[in-house]
Amino acid sequence: MAGQRADSPIGEAQDQAHSRTRARGAQLPSPRRGADTPLPDRPSAGRAAARSRAGAPRSRRATPGATALAALGLPVIGAFTDELLGSAPGGVFTVLTVLGTAAAAWLATRNGWWWVLTGVAPVVLGCTAGAELLAHRDKYADTKSVATGAARWAVHAFPVMGWAIGAAVLVIVLRLVREKNARSKSAREGRGRQKESRRG
Repeated sequence: MAGQRADSPIGEAQDQAHSRTRARGAQLPSPRRGADTPLPDRPSAGRAAARSRAGAPRSRRATPGATALAALGLPVIGAFTDELLGSAPGGVFTVLTVLGTAAAAWLATRNGWWWVLTGVAPVVLGCTAGAELLAHRDKYADTKSVATGAARWAVHAFPVMGWAIGAAVLVIVLRLVREKNARSKSAREGRGRQKESRRG
């Protein structure tokens, strides 16, 4: 009996300690996972990147067919229009070639600029020679007359090439400046949003 009386207070003390420990564990809140859940007031890195991409200038989606049509179609129309007017490749051909090359430079991607610039000379010479040969077949019946005509076509084509390449370079410079300004504007807007989120 004495042993049971001595053991019973110790057992009761242990039970009370266990019950207190369980009560404390139930009252403690679960740890917050702050690293996994971003704060609602501050935008996450993914949202900031998406906003910066939305503010950045969009890449051009013009098809190669539209670029080729502008670079080749307008000069062909101009060359044959001048032949029908009896002025050989002249004013209409020059204007449409310059406009077509500028439009192709505006529609093309950065990789396509090289093709637009290098394609001016063959397009101009090809349109000039093709229009002359088709309009005056009897005049260029032998090789000597064709060689003489080719020299004349090259002389007349050089100014057109210069104007067309100059227009393409101007358009390319304008596009670069425009894209640079758009990128800097989107960067400033992104920094402003970050400052506002930090203040909030």
